Parts: sequence; structure tokens; C-alpha cells
Amino acid sequence: MLFEEFVRTIGERVRRALVAFYGVEIGTEAAAEAMRVAWERWPDVSTMDNPGGYLFRVGQSHARPNVRWARHRTTFPSTAAATTQPDHAELIDLFAALARLRPIQRAALVLVRCHGLTYVEAATVLGINESAVTNHVHRGTRRMREILEVTP
Repeated sequence: MLFEEFVRTIGERVRRALVAFYGVEIGTEAAAEAMRVAWERWPDVSTMDNPGGYLFRVGQSHARPNVRWARHRTTFPSTAAATTQPDHAELIDLFAALARLRPIQRAALVLVRCHGLTYVEAATVLGINESAVTNHVHRGTRRMREILEVTP
């Protein structure tokens, strides 16, 4: 696989996972760092069994100091725009609810429900097993319903 194709497929999944996990600012920066490492170590990364999981961990390592030493608040791109438009109050609730989930639940839920990845694909990117992704998606969905006061 060429590096460009890798970035379009696996790299995009890693970026989405990191943004869902850390929010836009830290997640985007962590994803950029992960792709830099992928480029620098391409001969090794291209032969890995799970390069997406490896790069997700690289991104987490890069993001850790930003999260640890600052008061980290997960932000999403549409939150600021939605707050200025009263017609989109439900978006504000959705983004606020997502921010209240545990990061791994949020990442699993966003990858599966929003970006359409299978449980196996999400597990590969997050570097966890499929049953863990299933649990995180179900628990995250249940928690979102509680927060948003939605009945199934």
C-alpha cells in the first residue's frame, strides 16, 4: 500500500478516533503527529499487522501531556456555531452529551454510529477487541439516552 492510500484510509480512521477521543484541537494535533511518525517510520509501519492501532497509541502518547497538565475540555467543531443559532438547540445538547461520555465510549460510539465503521474496524483502530467496542457502543448509547432524556 502506498503512503497516500494509507493516509486516506487508515489515517483518516485514526484521525476520527483521536478527534472523538480528545476533541478537535488536541485530537487533530495528535493525529498529525501520528501521521508524521507513520511517514518517518513508513517501512516499519507498512508491514505492521495493525498500523492503525499503533498510530492511535502514538497519538494518545502525544496528546497525554496536553490533557494531563491543562484542564482539558472536549470540544467539537459545530458547538460554537450551534450556540449562535437558536434553531439548533438540539445540536448543543448532542455535543454536550458526547462531551460527558468517557473518551473511549465516545470514540467507539462516534466511529461506529457516526462514521459507519464496523465493530471490527473500530476495534482495530482503537487497538481493543471487538467485544470491548460492542460494550463501549452500547454503554455510550445508553448513557446518551439518559443524558438527553430519550426513551428507546
